[in-house]
Amino acid sequence: MSTIYNHKVLCSQADKDLAKRVKWSAFFYLVLFTIIISFTPYQQDHFTETVVVSLMLVGGIALRSFMIWKFDSLYKKNALIWRAGLFVGILMMAGAWGVLCMLAVTHYNLEWTAMLVLLCTAGLTAAAVTTLTIYAYLINMYLSLMLVPSILSLAILGTRESYGLMMMFIMFISFLIVVAKRLNGEYWSALKNTIEIDRRAKELEDSNKELEAYSYSIAHDLRAPLRSITAYSQILLEDANDKLNHEEKDSLKRIVKAGKFMAVLIDDILNLSRISRSDFQREIADFSKLANDCVQRLMENDDQRSITWQIEPNLRAVGDSRLLSIMLYNLLDNAYKFTTHVENAVIAFGLTPIDQLNDSIQQEITKNFSNVESVFFIKDNGVGFDMKYADKLFGIFQRLHTRDQFDGTGIGLATVARIVHRHGGHVWADSTLGAGATFYFTLSNN
Repeated sequence: MSTIYNHKVLCSQADKDLAKRVKWSAFFYLVLFTIIISFTPYQQDHFTETVVVSLMLVGGIALRSFMIWKFDSLYKKNALIWRAGLFVGILMMAGAWGVLCMLAVTHYNLEWTAMLVLLCTAGLTAAAVTTLTIYAYLINMYLSLMLVPSILSLAILGTRESYGLMMMFIMFISFLIVVAKRLNGEYWSALKNTIEIDRRAKELEDSNKELEAYSYSIAHDLRAPLRSITAYSQILLEDANDKLNHEEKDSLKRIVKAGKFMAVLIDDILNLSRISRSDFQREIADFSKLANDCVQRLMENDDQRSITWQIEPNLRAVGDSRLLSIMLYNLLDNAYKFTTHVENAVIAFGLTPIDQLNDSIQQEITKNFSNVESVFFIKDNGVGFDMKYADKLFGIFQRLHTRDQFDGTGIGLATVARIVHRHGGHVWADSTLGAGATFYFTLSNN
């Protein structure tokens, strides 16, 4: 059953590709045929033959065009009938042209009229090899109908020149058949690989959605029992304070602290899950205002700290304002946290041209983007980190410092990376241990 299904999928995609490839090629047949009957004596000398060939050619073009333009409705009803109708239309055109070429050679020997038709025939068949090779039997029948009549008519002439031209056409059709066979194999191999990649990508996407839904559900359901554990431990610590010894009090404090940390962790997991599941609203965002709002929220938590904030004014970005605000908050909070032990903390947010950055950063930008002239940055003079661990920064639950040194769940920078990627951008960091860190990111404007 799987093999049959895959075959149907392959043929369906192949038919769509064929319809796209031959959609406008009939125009060239009409143009070349019009040139031949308009600028050669063929129409005047052989009017009846011209009418017959014209009817065959126009009939094939009409049938083929009808099948292409009505692809959606006709293909759903019966794919085999649609394919047969398209093939008949294509082969009618090839047969009409082949007859025209044979008659031109017969009537005009190797005069310029016949040579013009032969030249047009060679051009049409060469072009057809790149469009009709999806089906091997179609291109073989097409080449036979287009070139065999010419070869036979050249043989009938029996002159030295006609034999020479005949041999050239035999070599030409042999070459086209070989090329068509190779292109046919490459097409079907590429099509199978593409469909398999699409199938696996769909499975991976579905799996990721299920995993995100599962993690969201688990995290959400953990909140209620965790809230009870933390609350009752806090109540026990307060109400039975005079009845507990030092070790018992310390144990309860650890439970409360762990419960609060886990509550924060669950909230961060839920927020990370929502980022992937939320709708994306693209607009022009006031980046400077979003950053200042984030600074205000951070300073409300601890207004005793002395920090110099350098927020560049009039920054704009294209993206989802809500997600961009979350991203900025996490980056600024990261800088805020890791400058805790710095006496004169400085945190800057702005936009810088890439030619003002060091060579390694410029290489990082050009490796991922070819047309970026400036990048956003958030810089601090905090503790920094060792660059050999830079590849771990944006992974979920990855931490370069212990919780005793700095609070955190290890999800903030993973959230930043996910938001930046949803905006078609790239994020990376540069740091020196003990000398602060700078986070760079780009956003797509499309």
